[in-house]
Amino acid sequence: MKKVVKLISLLLATMVFVTGCKSDTDVKSNEVKTSKKTSEYINLTMIRASTINPILNTDKSVSYVLDLVYDSLFELDENYNIQPKLVESYSISSNNKKIDITLKDNIKWHDGESLTAKDVKYTYELINENKDSAYNSLVSNISGITVHGSKKLTINFKDSYAFSLETLIFPIVSKDKLDGLKTDELKLAKNNLVGSGAYKIKKYEDRDYMILELNNDYYDLNKDNNKKEVYVKMVPDTESQTEMVLSLDSDISKVTLGSISKFTDNDNFVINKYQGRNYDYVLFNYDNKYLNNLDIRKAISFAVDRESIIKDAYSDRAKLSNFPLNSTSKYYDSDLKPLSYNTENAQNYLKKAVLSLDNTDNNTASRKSNDTNSADSTDNNKNDVNSTENTKSEDTNKVASDGNIKNNTEQTSNNSEDTTAKNNTSTDKTNKQEKRTFKDVTHSEVKEMLKDITFKIIVNKNNTERVKAANIISNNLEAIGIKTEIKDLTEDDMQKALKEKDYDLALIGCELPAVSDATYVLNKLGYSDKKLDKYITQLQNATSEEEIKSIYKTIQKYVKEKAIFISFGILNDYVVLNGRLKGELNSNDFDVYSGIDKIKMD
Repeated sequence: MKKVVKLISLLLATMVFVTGCKSDTDVKSNEVKTSKKTSEYINLTMIRASTINPILNTDKSVSYVLDLVYDSLFELDENYNIQPKLVESYSISSNNKKIDITLKDNIKWHDGESLTAKDVKYTYELINENKDSAYNSLVSNISGITVHGSKKLTINFKDSYAFSLETLIFPIVSKDKLDGLKTDELKLAKNNLVGSGAYKIKKYEDRDYMILELNNDYYDLNKDNNKKEVYVKMVPDTESQTEMVLSLDSDISKVTLGSISKFTDNDNFVINKYQGRNYDYVLFNYDNKYLNNLDIRKAISFAVDRESIIKDAYSDRAKLSNFPLNSTSKYYDSDLKPLSYNTENAQNYLKKAVLSLDNTDNNTASRKSNDTNSADSTDNNKNDVNSTENTKSEDTNKVASDGNIKNNTEQTSNNSEDTTAKNNTSTDKTNKQEKRTFKDVTHSEVKEMLKDITFKIIVNKNNTERVKAANIISNNLEAIGIKTEIKDLTEDDMQKALKEKDYDLALIGCELPAVSDATYVLNKLGYSDKKLDKYITQLQNATSEEEIKSIYKTIQKYVKEKAIFISFGILNDYVVLNGRLKGELNSNDFDVYSGIDKIKMD
């Protein structure tokens, strides 16, 4: 289990880049000029790269472009679901420790040679040897690859892991072109000229531009492909990429959340948005006895207006979701009803907390009394009775599937238990003095419980969306009587506070891992629960898609029932297109330009 968690930790830190090759053809930059709107090319940009070797490159913008040049065994579609790419067929062993793969027959390198299983093995070994490779963590669980002829191979894994298939998204490079080269030689453009993707390099000028042309021998070519070449200008930074799109000197570019406003309400541009991998949520400090109480957490969850947070704090530039998975993923349970904004439910759970906290205090007092003075057995027995009765009273406060509290005393029944209860009126009268439901709790009791509570909310002062969200949460909690204080911290102070658990609620975010494994986030929540741990272990050891779906459904329901954290959602990513282009891309965080070969131009 620890090995798998370590693997996911590495995957979370991984930025999966897909890069391409350059040509060493000498072409001066003034021979090809980009003209606004009327260019014969589809114009892109990328940051000037220190290398265009797809394994050694570490710049995301470079990988986005060069993903057009190199293919991988598998790829993630626009919904982050895994799909075969170079693979014709595959089978996974029952213990998830071996995958047998057959490659497609008609795959050619751009020089006309066939791509073989030896190229796959060489690529793995090259990544494994280069610890700084952006793909290194993806292969960390691979123990070796065995080749069976030109098109068949077996990938062996160190540990069983349900999402091993999703780690096989690294680009495949040519063994014939790269084998035996030293590291410095591997970085040279002249040694990185051959890919197997939909586009191949026609011309290249170091640190200036490159031209890609459609690969007419591509195995996945179809009649909808356009014949336009792609001109890629190399620029110094992301700001330059944005400015070139604004000036219509670039046709397509990924832009940041902070820059998207420059393109809205402008007829020159079409904005494509998609769910990225940046996920924001609220972390509870379970060392706080109040936040360790389920009723308090549910009160907070019902009090927080997440829809307003997405609308007002994130300016509708995030997708509200209930779990750290892309909401279009096949593993995301879109039918599960969340703990949505409802102040009445929040108030009722605060009343319920009066009882449950009192029950906890009674149990604690009972244990302490028993430890310090065993002679006080009569008092201890009384506390045990109170504990039992309070536990029973929780059974009278049923929670519907949507989290709403329902009082069983309002429900009617004709069963024998009701008849027996009616015949024991005198007993009921006695029990009513000891049994209480949340409806019996007064507002003054709630105020008394809350009078000493002030929740510290920490947030990164440089993240404007989360700062706005923190203020909305503060107002939401104040509205139900819970006092708060917001601490806007620097990045360093934020990390220190998280490490020292100097907070009650923390507004944080993370980049979701390349694989569809949400357990990394769950393991970081600080929530100790044997049942949840069991579910996580079952998920990571699942051996079929249906089993993964079933376990994920259980986990998502359990996380909701236990109100383990508050999910905001996944921030949108944006790709801006020049209005002269017709069609849409199938972008995701790993392949921004997916579908560019089908884009039409005026």
